[in-house]
Amino acid sequence: MYVHAKKPVRSAPQTRTRYTQYRDDLRSDFNGSCGYCDDSDLRTDRICFHIDHFAPKKHFPELENSYTNLVYACRFCNMRKSDHWIGNDPMSPHDGLKGFIDPCTPEYDVHLERNPSGRIVGTSGLGHYIVRRLNLNLLRHELLWKARRASALRDEIGPLLDRHKAAGLPKNDVYTNLLERFRDLTEKIEAYELCAING
Repeated sequence: MYVHAKKPVRSAPQTRTRYTQYRDDLRSDFNGSCGYCDDSDLRTDRICFHIDHFAPKKHFPELENSYTNLVYACRFCNMRKSDHWIGNDPMSPHDGLKGFIDPCTPEYDVHLERNPSGRIVGTSGLGHYIVRRLNLNLLRHELLWKARRASALRDEIGPLLDRHKAAGLPKNDVYTNLLERFRDLTEKIEAYELCAING
């Protein structure tokens, strides 16, 4: 299973003079989620999302405002990655065993995946390195992925309930009751989470 629910794809926005001016473009291109772990900014305060310089600006200041070098990233991944880089070439992000992979490239999906529980795991030596370096195996990433899956399932349940009711099933039908309880419970949990985030 892929790390990203929807693969991030960088567009070609209008050129800006400062990388911080790309925040809205990045949020859109990265589907409102961290490029590395895919945590959604809907379940986290957006202020906690950073703009990561894939090839660190500390080492490669000439790439500071290059859109193709920017990643919309949660603070957990961005702080773990920090200015770490394995060499002196911004075009060589890894040596096959150590380093990073741009999350917008197909190569990311070759070295990293989600296991059946939703935990991010490496599928190669380089993938294992990235998981360790960015702490991608944190329980929070797994739980936020599960929360997103629960929301998607809830969205599928609405039409099922409508069809059951249209079919004239009894009001005490066990399956209809179960679906309604699941829908109501997940709506309440999500409302609580969003209220806690937005204060």
